[in-house]
Amino acid sequence: MIPIRLIETEREDFDGPVIELWRDRDFVGFVFFDGESTILQVYPDGEGDVHDLDVNELQTLLDTAVRMVDPDAFNDELDELREAAAAISPAWGNEHPATVALLAEFDPLAVHRSEDGEGFFRRSIAGRFITKAEELDLAVTEMDGFDLEGDTLTPIPDLVFEVADQPMMTWSEFRAFANTSAHNALSTWPSRDTVVVAFVFKQPDDEEIVA
Repeated sequence: MIPIRLIETEREDFDGPVIELWRDRDFVGFVFFDGESTILQVYPDGEGDVHDLDVNELQTLLDTAVRMVDPDAFNDELDELREAAAAISPAWGNEHPATVALLAEFDPLAVHRSEDGEGFFRRSIAGRFITKAEELDLAVTEMDGFDLEGDTLTPIPDLVFEVADQPMMTWSEFRAFANTSAHNALSTWPSRDTVVVAFVFKQPDDEEIVA
């Protein structure tokens, strides 16, 4: 089944952003906020038949779409994350709550840390890191691959990923673009046990964080 993609658009008869759902060139429907709730409208396919939609894929897409169109949706999540951050450590209360949530989950999974605190993660963990960043409205902007043997890190010249700023994109478009590109790049990297990955990710306020 061809995956569905989200495209953020603006329409004259809507006050806020409209998220279109497309499967290849076939328009599936769109999501918008009507001032009180988030609405999904699904259209017949190009031949007038119904769309078969994978429930798990659709749920993930709709969670993302709600964050993009509902002005209060992510604020509620941020409040919950702030409370969780304060519970973990009062010192984390001033950090961006999405960053706190990401690092709280993945810091313990780092298999190596440099003297300045940079974390390195197994290749098998790296995909989960990118997926979680996307869920938390964070964008993975850099990845570097290394071989880790004992405590010795050796850079792998071909395993370098960096996404440039895209001034014409909204934050949600850039985040999705960056994380999709990171997943695609990672899928081509070798899966041998010695490969570890270092990450840099960006917050919605444009601050970059070394994991």
